[in-house]
Amino acid sequence: MKPKQKQFITMWDTLGFECIVDITSYERAKLLHVIKGEDSELKPPVSVYHLLLRAKANPQRFPEIWSFTTTDDITHEALIEISKDDPQMLVDMIRGLGHNLYTTPKQEAVIQ
Repeated sequence: MKPKQKQFITMWDTLGFECIVDITSYERAKLLHVIKGEDSELKPPVSVYHLLLRAKANPQRFPEIWSFTTTDDITHEALIEISKDDPQMLVDMIRGLGHNLYTTPKQEAVIQ
């Protein structure tokens, strides 16, 4: 039997994690509405549009927005603790397994 999975959206920059949001229940509820052919007025737990605006307004901090999936036994609270204790390890894991939604374009320095 395949283990259940959780889906997350996260944003971080050079100062650390901005957010780690569990979107699992929203995704499942939205899917059920689509399958039933119902219009859904469900509000997502995080606005990717607002995350993009924030990222584009702060390019000097090199923000990144990612989605990723974990097994059901990894809790939101555990991810928050890891983001505080060892943020680079969590970033490396997400970059290796997740899906990039936005990365600040790298630019050549005009003045070194």
